[in-house]
Amino acid sequence: MPEPDYALIDRLERELGIGQASEPERPMRQGRTVCLIKGCDGDTVELRTWHGVQLRRVHEH
Repeated sequence: MPEPDYALIDRLERELGIGQASEPERPMRQGRTVCLIKGCDGDTVELRTWHGVQLRRVHEH
């Protein structure tokens, strides 16, 4: 199996605007996650690009 073409992936991410942060990233709140379900102890997962730019936070119940 051939290795991924990282240069091509980098170029395409830049062209699509997903490889660069448009504004400074706000840090995730420390401590408990705010959830509307009483007593929720679910996890929060962060989805990021290869460059580490955060795309989305998902709270799982």
